[in-house]
Amino acid sequence: MVRSRGEIDYEEISLKPILKASLFNTSVAANTNIFPSALTPTYSPATFRIYCCFNASGVLSVQRTSGATTVAEQLNGGAALNANASYMFDILVESGESINLQYSVAATALSLKVVEVAGVVS
Repeated sequence: MVRSRGEIDYEEISLKPILKASLFNTSVAANTNIFPSALTPTYSPATFRIYCCFNASGVLSVQRTSGATTVAEQLNGGAALNANASYMFDILVESGESINLQYSVAATALSLKVVEVAGVVS
């Protein structure tokens, strides 16, 4: 639907979340990719919303790959997440990139979800 606001036309945009990965009460190894396959965006650019809760204090990192290069991006300002506390992070991902997550210590992911939130023209 196209609407007019003054002289500017815009299309209605809706958010359509896509579940990319989900773990519940699952052990994760220290400094190892958590998901068996890297996560890629369906739309570009997209926001990947990460919800997490671990049973041990540690640093959660995004492993972003573009081409043959992978870089680590520490979430929460590089500070350790508190055990048994929930956190949520948004990261931007574009076409040609993939991500995985790593935790700095062996732990149980009490809940870990990655959802793609993309604006879709309707």
